[in-house]
Amino acid sequence: MKRRFGSATRLLTAAAIIFCCAAASAQTTGSISGTVKDATGSVIPDLAMIARNVDTGVQQNATSNGDGFYAFTTLPVGRYEIETFRPGFKPYKRAGLTIDVGTKLQIDIALELGEQSEQITVSDTSIHVEAESTQMGDVVAGSVMTAVGLNGRSFTDLLPLQPGIVPMSTQTPDSVVMAGATVAITPSGGLNPGNQSISGQREDANGFLVNGADTKEEMNGGTSIIPDLDSIAEFRVLTNNFDAEFGNYAGGIVTVVTKGGTNALHGDAFEFLRNTALDARNFFSPEREAYQQNQFGGTLGGPIKKDKLFFFGD
Repeated sequence: MKRRFGSATRLLTAAAIIFCCAAASAQTTGSISGTVKDATGSVIPDLAMIARNVDTGVQQNATSNGDGFYAFTTLPVGRYEIETFRPGFKPYKRAGLTIDVGTKLQIDIALELGEQSEQITVSDTSIHVEAESTQMGDVVAGSVMTAVGLNGRSFTDLLPLQPGIVPMSTQTPDSVVMAGATVAITPSGGLNPGNQSISGQREDANGFLVNGADTKEEMNGGTSIIPDLDSIAEFRVLTNNFDAEFGNYAGGIVTVVTKGGTNALHGDAFEFLRNTALDARNFFSPEREAYQQNQFGGTLGGPIKKDKLFFFGD
């Protein structure tokens, strides 16, 4: 009986992990959809299509339905190209597509009659206006975060740069937070936990997600996990009209997606230093006060099996 119970427990645990991973992917991915037509404007049904991640080589398949509609619904953050071909038509390729957190791209395709050797390649350099979603917010890329001089290097310091967000906290050292405790909670250690008023709401009305997992600290109202700045691919702040999948919150939703491995080995090493020798003396002070701040670390990612399995760590 013990062995059977243990096996059942392991199966239930595995099922729970798979379910959680599926739920997480739904909150950190984007989609591409549209309609496929020929030169006369007639829809093309049962057309096989491929969406390929440029950096990893991983691809997803889709087929247009009877109305010529196709959809790739769960594409991880990254750069993509889509391809399709059918005998009698020129092969079609659309490159330069970027998927951010929650992106919903509408890409309509028009195939032309011709030989298979005559491929049509379209490079997408335009700015897409998302007409498929009413969510309001902005995406901040990792390259932007690392280019800004942040004291403490926390992505939460960038939240107030967006309209409708004001730093605030109702926590004080003598706040009663739970069971009579009167000590202010710092869930993120010395980093900024991200206590913000979004769209006029209190800080405890906001939600924080890292790779789809809920990281909100319920007592403080901020986030309990702040990934290394160099390991963040991007984060998105939704300030209004967000979809029903982001329930339970009346303020805003902060979604962080960390980087992943690719077919190329990549990484970095860093050290950020502030100390007394680099400080200026206060105008009213006869000497400089001792100060030392040192942050160092690194990231590394790459392929385990090309186009299939990858690793990334920081």
